[in-house]
Amino acid sequence: MSILENIKSSIKSVVANKMRALLTMLGIIIGIGSVIMIMSIGAGSQAAMNQQFESMGVGRINVSVAGNNRNISANDLMTLKDYNALAQNQDIKYIAATYSANSNIKLLDQTKTHRANLTGAYGQYQDITAPTMLHGRYIIDNDNQLAAKVAVINTTTATNVFGRQDASVIGQKISLTTYRGTQKYTVVGVISDSNAALAAQYGDQFPESVIVPMVTLQRLYGTKQVSQITVMAKDANNTDALATALTDRLDMLHGTTGKYYAQNTMSIMEQVNSVTSMITGFISAVAGISLVVGGIGVMNIMLVTVTERTREIGIRKSIGARRRDIRRQFLIEAVILTGTGGILGLTLGWGGGTLIGSLVGVSPVITMQSVLLAVLISCGIGIAFGVYPAGKAAKLDPIEALRYE
Repeated sequence: MSILENIKSSIKSVVANKMRALLTMLGIIIGIGSVIMIMSIGAGSQAAMNQQFESMGVGRINVSVAGNNRNISANDLMTLKDYNALAQNQDIKYIAATYSANSNIKLLDQTKTHRANLTGAYGQYQDITAPTMLHGRYIIDNDNQLAAKVAVINTTTATNVFGRQDASVIGQKISLTTYRGTQKYTVVGVISDSNAALAAQYGDQFPESVIVPMVTLQRLYGTKQVSQITVMAKDANNTDALATALTDRLDMLHGTTGKYYAQNTMSIMEQVNSVTSMITGFISAVAGISLVVGGIGVMNIMLVTVTERTREIGIRKSIGARRRDIRRQFLIEAVILTGTGGILGLTLGWGGGTLIGSLVGVSPVITMQSVLLAVLISCGIGIAFGVYPAGKAAKLDPIEALRYE
């Protein structure tokens, strides 16, 4: 009996018992569907996070003072002298310094204020952060040289303060209140808010973002301190070596050891991807337990099928069918059951992943590798759990089988 005839016979047997076949495949469908859904959501989340990291800049390194305030002296604080020293490194593409502070910003409703994060920018901060400039300009060197009271705000802040975010915002004044009093800054630029979704979701809990010249902010607070020095490496694959070189240089300048910390976005991305992959793999393994249950169900039904078709097996053996022919037919039938279940499970996983992804704001990613893996696993389960029933059918004595009622 040829393989093609085996396949035709197996399909007829499955179609003849549609409901039983569907119930048999249910465990496989749920198992494959669950694994595909989890893997697609996990891959989609990983892709979204990688995109977020890439928007921060591949090869970006943030250098700051390590440790807490207890073990940091005034000598350890970074200044523009450190910025100028690090800028001499030939492996740096862009370099910027920032000083961070907090304030209250007056909103459109003049009776209300909102918390604002102030970022004092110096150097090539625009090149590193690559914001989407909608109106006006960014902070330039001349603003720092003059300690100008100018500001760049995002679209969310523009709407909250002025009730609009168009070009008419340029030239308007914003009021920022710190412990030094209230200062007015002229808006010279509006950028797109990359955190607009979070700002809309959390409302008052999400602070406004205002970028001003760093020297202006330093003078306001009476300090020469630089909170962070950010660099972009010329070679993204050289970030680890560059990070070490920068912290070593700072330690040498300040006569310290291990006082500075370089945060590498590439290493963070790798760590996040590793954790995400581990979580996805673990949850997929748990979901995959249902595949074992489904496989046991397939074995059970195939054993029932062997019992029901004992007389048929006896007739086939009596007219010349060999053991391998009987074994092959039942194995093919088991593979057809699980393979069909795998395809249905793949469809269920894709639909479920799309639905859940739309609810959590993640675009599921289904790769060709995951599709092939799902089909291969489902067919493999058919073979693994179909071997015993097929072997039992092949070993039946033809005379005893013909006598079976």
